[in-house]
Amino acid sequence: MARRQRGGARDSIDWPLLITTTEDMRTVVIGLERLIPRSGTELPTWNLIMAGAMMALLPPVAVIVFMQRWFVRGLIESEK
Repeated sequence: MARRQRGGARDSIDWPLLITTTEDMRTVVIGLERLIPRSGTELPTWNLIMAGAMMALLPPVAVIVFMQRWFVRGLIESEK
């Protein structure tokens, strides 16, 4: 069976666009992508885009920092 291979980065944008029906349900990635202007005359506001990216990174980083002890313990115990 021949399947068309595509990059995972583009799929992460396509799938939420297909299943969300309103602007309120869009993901953070799509919201950040919409901040980049598509016209050739307007410059992107990189400070807002980077601030949004940092806000999107806070919850996963907080989980990793909070659960770091258990992550390390699981890695060490799996080698025994």
